[in-house]
Amino acid sequence: MMNRMKSYQGGASLMEVLVAMSISLVVTASMIALMANSLGTTARIVKMTKLADDMRVAMQMVTRDVRRSSYNANSFYCYANNNCASDGSALTLAAAIDFVDANDDGVDDDNCFTFLMDRDHDGNSTEDGAGGFRRVTDPQAGVDVLEMWTGDSAANCGSPAGTTGWVQITDPEVVEITSFSINDDLSYTEVVQTDADGNPTLTQVVRKFRIDLQGQLVLDDNITRHVEDVISVRNDQLL
Repeated sequence: MMNRMKSYQGGASLMEVLVAMSISLVVTASMIALMANSLGTTARIVKMTKLADDMRVAMQMVTRDVRRSSYNANSFYCYANNNCASDGSALTLAAAIDFVDANDDGVDDDNCFTFLMDRDHDGNSTEDGAGGFRRVTDPQAGVDVLEMWTGDSAANCGSPAGTTGWVQITDPEVVEITSFSINDDLSYTEVVQTDADGNPTLTQVVRKFRIDLQGQLVLDDNITRHVEDVISVRNDQLL
């Protein structure tokens, strides 16, 4: 009688299958979590870059105009001439930057300021349209934006947002301006000329302004940016 050799193919047990499935699920979940985290990080970086770019552009617009504040085409008459504004030199000096009390609380606000420039280059800065910047709430979006004055008349810091002459330079659908301030604490006066006794006869105000701008993304207030700059005004005043 012939012995028959029987071969058996062993299969995985239920426990082995469950363990393999569990390991596969853990590995798959880890990979998904890693990919989601990577995509989330990329999206956050894009948002941060967008916010930083918008804030930097807004700051550049502010500093560009502030550097030219009180500009006067005939300012060269003041060199070595301590009576430049009163001796018929066709020069009318403009006032320094005006920090405006926008909410009538008796305190000059940081949220709005105006200044004059000799836009038509005739030597008189007081007859031309003023410049200005302010932080104001956009009524439709309900967030604070930065506006620039482009009108021909004097800027009114207390006028409603979007008033003719005021133009938004930040997008209320993307960026909310949470803080905007400017101060001249770094300005100082230096002696240009003295008399025989050493008493000052001509002084010059060296104007420096610290501008501070803070903002956040409208859709994600956890993403914020702070931009600060200290600038010197090119048209210093002789007094």
